[in-house]
Amino acid sequence: MSLLAAAARRSSTPHRLLISLHHLLSTLATTTTASCYDPTAQFLPHDHHRGLSLPASLRRDALLALVRLLKTSPQCHISLHVLCLRSGDPSSPFAPLDARFAAAFRLAASAPALRPFAAILLAALLPSSAWDLLSWSSAASGSASTRYGTLRLALHAFLAAGMAAEALEVLARIRTSGNTPSLSALATLLRLLFRSGEVQAAWKVFEEMTARGPRPSLAIFNAMILGFCHRGMVRVGSGLLGIMGKFHVVPDVCSFNILIKGHSVFGRSEDAFKLFDEMRMSGIEPTVVTYNILVDIRCREGRMEDARKMFDEMVQVGIEANTVTFNVLIDGYAKAGQIDKADAALAEMKSRGLVPDCWTFNILAAGINKFGKAIKLAHSIQSLNETFGSQVSTDGLDMWVCKLCWDGRLDDAWELLLGAIGQSVPVGVAGFNALIAAYSKDGFYQAAFQLYRIMNKPRPDTIITYF
Repeated sequence: MSLLAAAARRSSTPHRLLISLHHLLSTLATTTTASCYDPTAQFLPHDHHRGLSLPASLRRDALLALVRLLKTSPQCHISLHVLCLRSGDPSSPFAPLDARFAAAFRLAASAPALRPFAAILLAALLPSSAWDLLSWSSAASGSASTRYGTLRLALHAFLAAGMAAEALEVLARIRTSGNTPSLSALATLLRLLFRSGEVQAAWKVFEEMTARGPRPSLAIFNAMILGFCHRGMVRVGSGLLGIMGKFHVVPDVCSFNILIKGHSVFGRSEDAFKLFDEMRMSGIEPTVVTYNILVDIRCREGRMEDARKMFDEMVQVGIEANTVTFNVLIDGYAKAGQIDKADAALAEMKSRGLVPDCWTFNILAAGINKFGKAIKLAHSIQSLNETFGSQVSTDGLDMWVCKLCWDGRLDDAWELLLGAIGQSVPVGVAGFNALIAAYSKDGFYQAAFQLYRIMNKPRPDTIITYF
């Protein structure tokens, strides 16, 4: 632990790819729930500027608890009324902050399922009310459970608002009062600290857990490993994996996947494969995510035969490849100039019932464009258009027309644009403008006017977007 502590206190600049990985994994739940209807969002102020939303796993219980209380408890009506008053509503005076804090506490105390909901309502008042919330939570009177309840509510509100410094202050007050914070709150705090680059503060929180409780769980260790890998400190993450047994925690496939990805990003492919062997020897079965990372390693090294062997091994052990797996393989073939094998992998992908996505198109387009095959790109657009049902991105096509014009390949740009029109692929006005401007700049005025007439008199089955 002492060696890990010393390593953890060293500052390190995060790698941009691991920043993307960390951001993806730490915001996956938020991204997923943002696309779904959240019935509790109607209680938030209309002028709040934070993407506040209850996790999908908590919405049902919170909503049912709220419905029960609205039917049976007049106090719940009063609390919601106080919390949801609008500062711009002339028909009702703006409730004082202390009254709103107290209403949120009563709501949280009425049912455990409403605690996250109450914290979200308070988070909507932040950061302008941060000092008031800190003062209110510290000055709470009553029994020990009541005082702890106010601190716990304030902690979750600051975490929901993404305010790490204030959350640390409330955590210190909870420790001083002799109480133990929840594992869920600490896991959220650790992710927030790592996301903001406060590695030493995160390590201090972890050290307090090992000394004063609660005992770190698997989720805590995975959050720590991911955070250190995000900061480029993969060795520290590996050390945490080694000490998990001392806390009676067994690593899972997610723990290994994070470290394997960390090694791969920093070019330590052999360490990644050693960790893969260690994972299988410990009895942990790899997932499709594991194999996607390993196939990507071989593709980036240009070892396409080994990448294909890894792909075949995954199929042999009974793991189904997904769209990401094929995208990684197609990307490797495209960058290696093996366009025919990339097309074969795309055909295999479709034969397995998998649907190509926008990444598939961009990968193929980049590879085909690199080797000067604009006609082949038009046919690939047609194929993907049939697969998606006319949902190929117009921006993607415009981008490649502009790229060809920039490179001076006007004939290829012309073939690509007309090929797309002939296949009823949506074409943006930006693509037409780029080619018209390129023709005009080089003195090909007749070709520019011809393209202008095509743009203004499209065929009935041609789609041209003007925005």
